[in-house]
Amino acid sequence: MSPPTRLVSLDAYRGLIMLTLLCGGIFHSLDGHPWLGWLARQNEHVAWEGTVYWDLIQPAFMFMVGVAMPFAFAARAARGEAWQAQAVHAVRRAVMLVVIGVLLDHIGADRVQIGFIRVLQQIAFGYLVAFAVLDRARSTQAIVAAAILVGYQLLWMTNPWNGPGGPWAQGYENIGGAFDRWLLGRNYSGHYVGMNAIPASVTIIAGVMAGQYVRVLRPAHRTSATLAVAGLLGIGLGLTLGAWFPIIKRIWTPSFTVYSAGWTTLMLAASFWLIEARGWRRWTFPLVVVGANSMAAYILGNAFAGWFRSATRAWLTLLEPTLGGVWLPVLQHALFALAAWAVLLWCYNRRLFLKV
Repeated sequence: MSPPTRLVSLDAYRGLIMLTLLCGGIFHSLDGHPWLGWLARQNEHVAWEGTVYWDLIQPAFMFMVGVAMPFAFAARAARGEAWQAQAVHAVRRAVMLVVIGVLLDHIGADRVQIGFIRVLQQIAFGYLVAFAVLDRARSTQAIVAAAILVGYQLLWMTNPWNGPGGPWAQGYENIGGAFDRWLLGRNYSGHYVGMNAIPASVTIIAGVMAGQYVRVLRPAHRTSATLAVAGLLGIGLGLTLGAWFPIIKRIWTPSFTVYSAGWTTLMLAASFWLIEARGWRRWTFPLVVVGANSMAAYILGNAFAGWFRSATRAWLTLLEPTLGGVWLPVLQHALFALAAWAVLLWCYNRRLFLKV
């Protein structure tokens, strides 16, 4: 029996992440609500140190890119595609991701400003790094991942651009800020740095390692248990490192990389156990509709959410006397998520999937 080429648990996990993005406005609108406000806090990036659920969305998205790579490239190899052709595909995909990301960056913008902090541009870089070690032994992949994180850590700690607060102080007095000023002549808002793509590539490599493990035929309970143990070890190691080197998503510190990889692996373990080991699949359909077309879902959320709110604002304000407070924007965001899901369902039923 050959390894599976597609697993429902992977599409469902990817669908959960993408549906979270589509529904993000719903949770953000609950800010200030007396007993649902905690949902808003879980769906807004922390200012600097620490993490909430929203801080794990980008790592999960990138992790799932890595998980899918062994399946996708094994299928290409089975069709007789040579490594050189696969490399051309990887480069072409990376270029397309950058192009799409830059185009999305400029929706509603007044002038052109090229940037590299959007998840698509960062995936493009990490995708090529992960492809370079895709066919290597798991030990080699782990050594490469560790070398990237150790090198990145040392680079941040031993450079002349750190301010008096040290490399982990909030602000732009660090090598990440200096690099962006050199490359683009500016810094990004929110204290993000373009160099995030370097440690984030390890997140994709972690996904590759998980995908290769999942792809091998073995008892589903054993697979989910091993993934769960790996996830818990990653969380524990990340927290241990965080005691000395803070967990900061905005500059993607190595401790954050390990910590978030632990959580994303644990989420994969839960999905695999529920769906593949226990066989509970019927409930996954709404998630699979989104996860099977994740790029289309991402573009819908980034390109059309604002347009949808503008197009429906006048009609929904008629309900303001009845709803008022936070519930009117909640309804508006919920309607957009439902509309986006309906579009994805239409595509799913017609087998129309956006591939880059």
